[in-house]
Amino acid sequence: MLSKYAQEISEYLSSMMGRSIIITDINGIIIGSPAKERIGEFHPPSIPCIKYKKMSFDDAEGAKKLGVWYPGSTVPLFYNGRVIGTAAIAGEPEVVLQFTMLVKNQIESMLRERILSPDTGSPQKKINDLVRDIASFDPSSGDHASLSMKASHLGIDLGRPRGVIAVFFSNFRDLGGLENNPVKINYENYSDPMEAEIDSSLMHGRVIVLLREMFQDPQTIIASVARDRFVVICPRETEENKSQDEEIEALFESAEKIHSKLKGASLETIVGVGFPARSLFELPASYKNAWEVAGIAERLSLPPGAYSFNRLLLEGLLSSLGQNAALRYIEKKLAEMKNDNDASVLTETFKVYCESFFSKQTAAEKLHLHRNTLSYRLAKLEDRLGISLEDFKQVTAFYLAIRMDDLQKNDVLQ
Repeated sequence: MLSKYAQEISEYLSSMMGRSIIITDINGIIIGSPAKERIGEFHPPSIPCIKYKKMSFDDAEGAKKLGVWYPGSTVPLFYNGRVIGTAAIAGEPEVVLQFTMLVKNQIESMLRERILSPDTGSPQKKINDLVRDIASFDPSSGDHASLSMKASHLGIDLGRPRGVIAVFFSNFRDLGGLENNPVKINYENYSDPMEAEIDSSLMHGRVIVLLREMFQDPQTIIASVARDRFVVICPRETEENKSQDEEIEALFESAEKIHSKLKGASLETIVGVGFPARSLFELPASYKNAWEVAGIAERLSLPPGAYSFNRLLLEGLLSSLGQNAALRYIEKKLAEMKNDNDASVLTETFKVYCESFFSKQTAAEKLHLHRNTLSYRLAKLEDRLGISLEDFKQVTAFYLAIRMDDLQKNDVLQ
């Protein structure tokens, strides 16, 4: 496996770094070197490096004792949780130390690209590419005929009405302690810098299988669009007497099933549902909308689950608003209050009060406060912000500004 690519990688990195970089197999035999006459030779420093799975250094004197040509550093190379060989960089240790991990990571990355990544001609890779083309398609100027033709070669009719479901994995990179996770790959208990990436790479295929088990219609497009993001673009059967809300609800039910299915695999997800697309020309906007919904849920720290755009209408509107003088004025007032120790308590009290239809009784119950305590907090907030809670427009403006601030705090998916 390593021997197949060792010489190519050695020559490439040696020319790029301006230093001799050799690669050995698990037995310390050189299988890649810019000096081809060294291929097949034994490299003594590689043995302890392989045995202890640690980087080693040898100065000129140490190298001479080992019978090697030059001083330098040697690092283990990992694949699938196991050492498969080493890489050695020639030069005084204090000089090459700064390059050692860079070279190691580069070699492992090049191996990962050639071994772990899906083949460029694989059906799933073509599906992933198709989804990226859909996401970037401009209905006003794009070549819809070419895109439709590309999809038809994969047996997909993009002319059909479709719904888009965005799936974001909130714990995709932290699955080590999940005993019930069927997509977890087991490794020996030692540190491997590639382990997490290998784990995620192998999981992608399993997640695609889990989603395909739910959506067996061959017209359903299931793709991996990032390390922790997948998308399902499913055809919709439109009926004349079926309202848009009913179509959204049907998509939302599918999103809930996705969340439930993956939760059973110990994978926590935020699943976003965009507005239904009637044709290819509406599909890119629907795709973007689904990810906007997932992004809003993530930024507001909402719990894992399914969310649709019609359930987050206010948040959707606020996330699209730009800066203006009124907003800057309110943000300045809020910023002045943030220096106070009780600012977060007052802000949360204010939000709950507004979301309780301005009922002090309901807000007090939700916050588990005595009504007098709630009134005291609200009075302090009126004084700090210089507003009256009797002024509906002022209260609404400050509430919306606070919600916009919440949306901007943890901008992960946008």
